[in-house]
Amino acid sequence: MPTTRYTIDLDPNLDLTLTALAESKGTTKAEIIKRALASYSFISKQIPADSGRKVSITDASDKVLKDIALP
Repeated sequence: MPTTRYTIDLDPNLDLTLTALAESKGTTKAEIIKRALASYSFISKQIPADSGRKVSITDASDKVLKDIALP
């Protein structure tokens, strides 16, 4: 399957974050970006624009640790 190449500019802090994620997951920076895009796409489909809905990160007992609202 053909692929498309992109060039993106990241500030130094984002590049450090991307590098750390790739190293901790044992994968490439490109793979981390692909996973992030897939996750964002999925979550965006679950939360319609201006719905006021959020995604929550919970612990094992379902206590909300963090709410995420996408723009």
